[in-house]
Amino acid sequence: MYHLLLYPLQIDDDGGGGSHLCTYLIIMGAIIISLYIGYYIFKKMMVPKEPRQHPCKYCGHIVDTVSDCCHSPVEEKFMAGKCTKCKKECKIICTKCRRPLH
Repeated sequence: MYHLLLYPLQIDDDGGGGSHLCTYLIIMGAIIISLYIGYYIFKKMMVPKEPRQHPCKYCGHIVDTVSDCCHSPVEEKFMAGKCTKCKKECKIICTKCRRPLH
């Protein structure tokens, strides 16, 4: 049974074992790269749709963010957001104390 675990790494007496090793490494590399690409695409597509929570420096709670115009959830960008209700650029505020988070 032990010899089955090392099958891809064995070198035959006729010198053909190197091709098994290269094939094994190429397949493993392709699997790792495809898993990484799948994870990257998943993070790009799914994570921005999840609501993010931030610490409020005024009330001290971990809160969801809302817009200052409609008090609705926001699609976050760097230091600003886009209101999901009116689709305008807005400031991000705390849901509890209604003060800006940034």
